[in-house]
Amino acid sequence: MKRILIVDDIDDLRENIRDILEMENFQISTARNGLEGLEKIMMEKPDLVITDLLMPEMTGLELLQKVKETDATKDIPVIIFSALTDPINMEIAKSLNVDGYITKPCSSTDLLDEIHKIINV
Repeated sequence: MKRILIVDDIDDLRENIRDILEMENFQISTARNGLEGLEKIMMEKPDLVITDLLMPEMTGLELLQKVKETDATKDIPVIIFSALTDPINMEIAKSLNVDGYITKPCSSTDLLDEIHKIINV
C-alpha cells in the first residue's frame, strides 16, 4: 500500500483529500503546516507528498526545497496542490524539481490522475 502525506493548513480540505485517497486504498498521514510536514517526511518516508504553498511556519516551496536538497528524502515525489496560479510560483517549484503542480479547485479524478502519473499503483 502506497503512503501519501498531505500537508495543508485548511482542516476540511486536508480531510476531504484524505477521504478520497483512502477510498483508493492509499495509506494517508497529514500535517497542518510545512514544518510538521517535514518532520513527518523525515520519520515516515512517504511514497508521495502533496503540499499546499501558503501555510504558516514553513511554506510549501520551503518544504519542497528541504525535501529535494536532503539525501534521505530527495527521491520522494512532491506535488504542489495550491490555489495560486501565478507563473512565478510554478517556475520556482519547477526549479526546485517539483514532480507535479495541481491548481485548486480540481476534481478528484484530476488529483488521482496526477498521483497515478507519479507513483505506480
